[in-house]
Amino acid sequence: MTSETLYNLILTTAQENTAILMIGSEGSRNDPTVTPDQYQDFDITYFVSDDVFPTFDVFDRSRFGDMMIQQILPEKNRWCWLMQFMDGNRLDLKIQPVSVVPDYLAEDTLNTILLDKTGHYTNLTATSDRTHWVQRPTQSEFDDSITEFFWVSTYVLKGILRGELLYANTFFESIVREELYRLLTWRIGRDTDFSLSVGKAHKRLPAYFEGLESLYDLSDLTGTGQALSTALKMANDLLPSLSHDLQLTYDVATVDRTTDYILRQL
Repeated sequence: MTSETLYNLILTTAQENTAILMIGSEGSRNDPTVTPDQYQDFDITYFVSDDVFPTFDVFDRSRFGDMMIQQILPEKNRWCWLMQFMDGNRLDLKIQPVSVVPDYLAEDTLNTILLDKTGHYTNLTATSDRTHWVQRPTQSEFDDSITEFFWVSTYVLKGILRGELLYANTFFESIVREELYRLLTWRIGRDTDFSLSVGKAHKRLPAYFEGLESLYDLSDLTGTGQALSTALKMANDLLPSLSHDLQLTYDVATVDRTTDYILRQL
């Protein structure tokens, strides 16, 4: 079925089921900064009366399409099914008791109510990505990120020198590159007065920084060494102005020593 057909089915299912009192919608389909495309998920929550909520673990989901694969995530105070259908549609469907609606709307500015049989939530403000904006770091967060970046860079170096590609790549990908992206994200926040989101998995970073693709050439030890060298250069180029503009401090001597130590051995 088309995505429009699935959307209408989501609505009619709730309209016809007396236990479902509201439909909540969240995620990218409510984000005004996102260009819609055929790959967007439907992130939907059915809010049901508190007394019937415990029975919705057996809610019939086959109506939404021919299932390819699903992941079932029962969590506290909700049921959650992540469903990929053979027609290409994907639906993340959650069931929550209606008593949690105030918290649901407060926790994320992308959350909204599509259908309200109770009439309590008919004049909601427009959705925005405000709760996903880059947050100004505290001194502690700044310290922790810089320390983690440079400390774990020595692990990557050790793996390279030992000839242990998987060891080196694991620490580079999971920590060093992620902490670099954290610093780059704060730079974007600084430049935009902390008024935007860089998207899930940092997907908007390439629009602001060139050369990030070089951080993914990790097929051999030479590539990993070059990626580490590039990451160190980017961090060192960034830190002086970033710390100055955010009015934060960092241990320049330690950064310089560690950088020099690593680069001399690569």
